[in-house]
Amino acid sequence: MQEADLAVKEGNAPFACVVVDVQGRVVLQEHDRVKELTDPTAHGEVNAIRTLCKRLKTLALYEYTFYTTSEPCPTCMTCMIKAKVGRVFYGAKTEPTASLPIPAEEIAAKSQKCPIVVVGGILADECLAQRERLSS
Repeated sequence: MQEADLAVKEGNAPFACVVVDVQGRVVLQEHDRVKELTDPTAHGEVNAIRTLCKRLKTLALYEYTFYTTSEPCPTCMTCMIKAKVGRVFYGAKTEPTASLPIPAEEIAAKSQKCPIVVVGGILADECLAQRERLSS
């Protein structure tokens, strides 16, 4: 949630992603950088995938868990599947007015080659309150 605050302070949307390894150590913190980079794909999860794959010189992130403040959008969810992320835990559900409100679990269920565990509702009320507060 602190990373989402940072995103807003930098002029971006209030979305963040923290990545941990199998030992539970935080290996990367990222956030939305869409406005900053003038890149509609620069969501926190996509930024984390780009950075971590490059840093580790790999295209497979099986052993990593992503924690996000909001439900991953279809773009982010698809990218996590392509990057073979092992698990994603998210806070608040996607708002019904999102550009493509397809549940992350529905997208993950279609991935037969690289299954990904998706768990929502982690600190959901707090994440939603933060998103609403920072978006206004």
